[in-house]
Amino acid sequence: MKLINQIKLGGIALGAAAVVAGCGGSSTPVGGPNLGRIAVWATTNVRTGSNFVQQDRLANPVVNEVFATFANNRHRVNNLATPDRDTAELANDIQNFMRNVAGRSQATTDVVKSVFAQDTMVVNLASTATSGAYLGAQTGGATGSTFGGRELADDVVDISLGVVFGTTVSAL
Repeated sequence: MKLINQIKLGGIALGAAAVVAGCGGSSTPVGGPNLGRIAVWATTNVRTGSNFVQQDRLANPVVNEVFATFANNRHRVNNLATPDRDTAELANDIQNFMRNVAGRSQATTDVVKSVFAQDTMVVNLASTATSGAYLGAQTGGATGSTFGGRELADDVVDISLGVVFGTTVSAL
């Protein structure tokens, strides 16, 4: 993982790191292999002495808020985790929520885990699409273009909740 950008605002730093998608875990998109894909891990960090300490994950807004409970400190655990820990941490929270709270089938749960279990923003550099679409790379274009990333106008809350509760998964 390589830090590619960090913006500091007072005592808070916004950081982003690029990781190669598809080198393990559950980042395999519904639409196929990970060729030409990168994943961006975004965090907020707070200065503690001379160091910055990770406070929150920002790649897929709503994911931790929907899936992780505040009981047993699950929400905090996911906020402090790195993408290589997501399949061990966040995937279990998704499994529990989708089956026991949302009442979705195991097949739908498995698709949702493949989309969200690694909290990174995926971009498909091999796509010929000319615009981004939140979750587009992970869903093979079901939420817009196949490029992925995020456009400023993308309603990430509606798109995320459409994957969890709506018909986005069945549209795949």
